Amino acid sequence: MTVMIGPSLEDAKELLAAAIRDKRLALLVGSCVVNYVGRAGSVLPEGERVVMLKPDGALLVHQRKKREPVNWNPPGCEASVRLGGKGLQLISKRSRPKEQLLVLFKNLEMAASFELVDKEELYLVGSERDLITLVFNEPSLIEPGLRPLEREKSTKYGMIDLYGVDRDGNGVAIEFKRRRAELASASQLKRYVDELSKTLGKRVRGILVAPSITSSALKLLNEKQLEYVRIRKPPTYTFERVVSRERGQKGISEF
Repeated sequence: MTVMIGPSLEDAKELLAAAIRDKRLALLVGSCVVNYVGRAGSVLPEGERVVMLKPDGALLVHQRKKREPVNWNPPGCEASVRLGGKGLQLISKRSRPKEQLLVLFKNLEMAASFELVDKEELYLVGSERDLITLVFNEPSLIEPGLRPLEREKSTKYGMIDLYGVDRDGNGVAIEFKRRRAELASASQLKRYVDELSKTLGKRVRGILVAPSITSSALKLLNEKQLEYVRIRKPPTYTFERVVSRERGQKGISEF
């Protein structure tokens, strides 16, 4: 673990570059400006914030209040750092869709990098309905910025398990399957998405959540630009043991 209190921008640049190269988690606290360019655009004027860069490429910018990051890029993004005349630039680029998040630090109160040893994952137990309720109350388990609006939303093709909007205002239709998702599930999700896009007059994303998926279903999702989030099969031990063992974990991984 490396921790710097009140580091110079040059020292912070070296720490960040090493963290990116060695795939370590980096944590920065300081005054920064945040600029996002992608499907939409936003500028967050200068203020003191906590910025976290994770080894998987996820970048999160937190303010002093609220649970969700004010800006973020998901896992799989490419991070880089450079020092210019205006300050220290931390850049996160996403290739598909094309998005860029730029964090410009004017000064830093703290910079740290470390490797977290944590191979455990969150275990979700219960019925399909329990999982829907959990995600409704904790939408960041699917993705940061997701805002659920309605459970069992009615369409002419049936009930959508969960409907909401993402951070860009796009509609999101989410279907949950306790067991392997098959081609019929993917086809049903496509019908939901098409119907909602038409009736709402806006882009609607479709996400299928299941412990596994057939190759034909995954192929259809990819062809139709729909998404798949994997969960695992239910653990065999009780809820109390799960809570005791996994307390404090974040993310969606087992059901």
